[in-house]
Amino acid sequence: MSDIAGRYLLGGVTLVSEIALPELPFIQLQSAAPHLVSIRLGEVPNHLPGAIELDPDCFATSEQYLLRIPGIASYLVSHGRDIVVCPAAGALPLDVRAYLLGTLFVVLCQQRGLLPLHASAVGSSQGVVAFLARSGQGKSSLAAHLAQRGFPVLADDVCLIDITPTNAMVIPSAPWLKLWRNSLQNLGRQAEGLERVFSEDDKYRLPLQGPLRPEPIGKLIFLETEDRPAPGIQELSRLDAIPLLMDLTHSAYVLQATGQWQENFLRCSRVSSQARAYRLIRPWGLEHLDSTADLLEGLIMEK
Repeated sequence: MSDIAGRYLLGGVTLVSEIALPELPFIQLQSAAPHLVSIRLGEVPNHLPGAIELDPDCFATSEQYLLRIPGIASYLVSHGRDIVVCPAAGALPLDVRAYLLGTLFVVLCQQRGLLPLHASAVGSSQGVVAFLARSGQGKSSLAAHLAQRGFPVLADDVCLIDITPTNAMVIPSAPWLKLWRNSLQNLGRQAEGLERVFSEDDKYRLPLQGPLRPEPIGKLIFLETEDRPAPGIQELSRLDAIPLLMDLTHSAYVLQATGQWQENFLRCSRVSSQARAYRLIRPWGLEHLDSTADLLEGLIMEK
């Protein structure tokens, strides 16, 4: 790499980047620093040899992933160690970084053998509690409410799990919470002074304190919404949790298309064998967040 803009830490890896990433903690690189990933500016090919075409702008193999976002950038992620970025003419750096730190970082982690779940997560004395749901279901808002109650946030929307020989560990990967303006207002915070996630969205990054250490996963809470007056919770069997985890794996379609579905099954099975699982059904709306957080807090502290 020629012109290094900075060295940053995210999800347990050191990003040595030619693109400035002001959203991330800047670090000093030690000579023997492990888990290095390079982010380079350069040309990105139109196709990958032997790749599966996931859509006309996305191609993947088990070790490479090519994504084109018209008007923003083209990206190539290789072997869990290298990301090449080719910004489009006139693209805003904020939007280029948003995809880089979102979708592309998730795929990088998959290539590194990690399990990225659609989940936010908080730490507790009983282990990490992850609450899982698709995007837009209020995971970040719940994490923000629990943070105000003193629970450290380890993950926001992407919960990275490292399957070790003895444990399934959650790797802290949340230097921020991504919150819509109305969620910030519900917390008593203002959007002014915070950086947007995307240039045209009314969604912002709320910085968090760090760093945190990896911790074992302890509980899985699958979030659902329905028209009801109050939230309720029920425990799930470990067997029932496996397909839910597989369905809520980030970019699961990439793993399925590239012949890595069995590996994903084994990782999800390992997580399910360690963590107790629950279904939390709650009414939709910011006005119900406090009652949902009350229920979550009780479950988090339960032995």
